[in-house]
Amino acid sequence: MKSILAVAATAFLCASAAFAADAPPAIKDASFKDSEGHRVLRDAIIVDAPVEKVWAAFTTDAGFETWAVPLAHITPGNGGMMESALFPGAKIGDANNVLNRIDVYLPEQLLVIHNEHVPSGGPIDPETYDKVRQMIAFEPVGAGQTKVTQTVIGFGDGVKFDDLYAHLRGGNAQYLSMLAKSFRDGPTDWSKEQ
Repeated sequence: MKSILAVAATAFLCASAAFAADAPPAIKDASFKDSEGHRVLRDAIIVDAPVEKVWAAFTTDAGFETWAVPLAHITPGNGGMMESALFPGAKIGDANNVLNRIDVYLPEQLLVIHNEHVPSGGPIDPETYDKVRQMIAFEPVGAGQTKVTQTVIGFGDGVKFDDLYAHLRGGNAQYLSMLAKSFRDGPTDWSKEQ
């Protein structure tokens, strides 16, 4: 992973480098309450790829499949659809696929989506999930890097919104980490994940 004093120093540096490569990419949690007291969930990450490649990772079938899900079909554009098959052997069009409607599609800058369908019996209440909107902003931030900021708004009060907030708080950070790792380490091997 990353020989008498020289050997020891080299071994230390190699071990430190390997640990850093295996460490998950840093997620910045910037969640807050808005001026009316509503919860706003916000996570951001720096991805080692130019904005056009990061945008394609969200808006093309092949791109989304490299990091987010084993099977996807994305119809880009305002009013488009992001369909994700989560289960082994699933096919596009299956009843247990996740469907997210694209409300705003501003190429290489902004996606705004809302959920239209989640699998039955899952951890998310479909009617509650339909009430929130996820905004994913893409910003070039230097030599071949992109800042991706995912903001979720529309949380109300009550147990169902509390549960959704908790689920998305962990899930969105994990997804952004998976995105960054796919550019750092290569595409996800879905055969090992299932």
